[in-house]
Amino acid sequence: MKETINTTLQDLLAAINILGKPQEITVSGAAEAIEICPPIRLTPEGREHFLQALQCNVTTTYTGGEHQETEVCDDDEAFNQMAWTLLSILDRHYYRRTFDKWFDGDDAELI
Repeated sequence: MKETINTTLQDLLAAINILGKPQEITVSGAAEAIEICPPIRLTPEGREHFLQALQCNVTTTYTGGEHQETEVCDDDEAFNQMAWTLLSILDRHYYRRTFDKWFDGDDAELI
């Protein structure tokens, strides 16, 4: 039996923080999954910059009680692209200067 859970990317990232375990996430239209590891923090500037991405729809699918996939799958492709950017930066710490501005520092808080 196939079951799905629908949520937002912000709620998913908060759940990853709560569980304290890495989670693979795919983004609709992207070829590869991205592994996100806790803790995940955002500065106020990062939260504002990625607001659309954080509001993206996320679907998690289970079949027979086993996790199959967690996918960002918003109807707006621009939002999916922003989510891909957010997750890519979190995964690889690209753009060190903007990483610090959006995800690190004294004013960064756990999602």
